[in-house]
Amino acid sequence: MPVIRISDELFKEVQKYAEPLVDNFETALWKALRSVNKGNVGVPVKMTSTRTANLTRQKEFWKPILETIVSKGGKADAQAVVDGVESRMKSRLKSGDYESNTDGTAKWFKAVHFQRLEMVHQGLLEHNSPRGIWQITDKGRQWLSQQ
Repeated sequence: MPVIRISDELFKEVQKYAEPLVDNFETALWKALRSVNKGNVGVPVKMTSTRTANLTRQKEFWKPILETIVSKGGKADAQAVVDGVESRMKSRLKSGDYESNTDGTAKWFKAVHFQRLEMVHQGLLEHNSPRGIWQITDKGRQWLSQQ
C-alpha cells in the first residue's frame, strides 16, 4: 500500500466526513468523494465502515467516567479514569469494544476519550482543567446524582 503525506488542512477537511470509532482516513475520504460527486464514486467493498451494532452505546460511558472521577476526589489523571472505567464496565463491554482501531487502540478506549470531549461540551467536565486531568463540574455532579 502506498504511503502519502497530506497537509493538516486536508486531513481536517476529510475528518469532517468521519464517523468516530467507525471510519479510518480511507473510509472517510471515500465518503467525502461520494459527497462531492453526488454518490457517483463507488466504494470498494473492503473499504466500507465497520458496523457499530456490536459496540457499547457512547453515552453509557458517562456514568462510569464521572463515578471514577468522583471516587478520586473530583479530579483525576486520564489514565486513572480509563482504568476506573475499564473496571466498572468490564462486564458490560461488548466484543466489538475490544477490537482495535487502525492506530492499535481498543475501540472502548477511544470511546472514553471521545465521550470526555462530549462531556466537556455538555458542561459535565471542566473545559479548562490542566492537560491530562479530568475534573467534574457541579453540573456533572448533579447529572450523576440523577442517574
